[in-house]
Amino acid sequence: MIRNLKILRIFYLKLLIPTVLFSIVFAFQAGFSLHHFGFCFFVIFPAFHFLIYELRLKNEYVFFANFGFSRQFLWITTFSAGFLINLICKFS
Repeated sequence: MIRNLKILRIFYLKLLIPTVLFSIVFAFQAGFSLHHFGFCFFVIFPAFHFLIYELRLKNEYVFFANFGFSRQFLWITTFSAGFLINLICKFS
């Protein structure tokens, strides 16, 4: 269980840092509020997943598949996490 969390941490660390930074920048351009940040995060998180892992680092999916994480599972967790962050920011 802890090994799986470490592997997912490796995967999402490459996504979270640029997503949070770009979400903050775009939210400030729209007049910063948690609602804007949540929406930007919801849109940018899957976009960075696509840019980083589908276009730039296609072969890294093999590494995660060796630990039992399918491409479909990673996409579902990306959308779920983005949606969850959006809901948290919307209702805070």
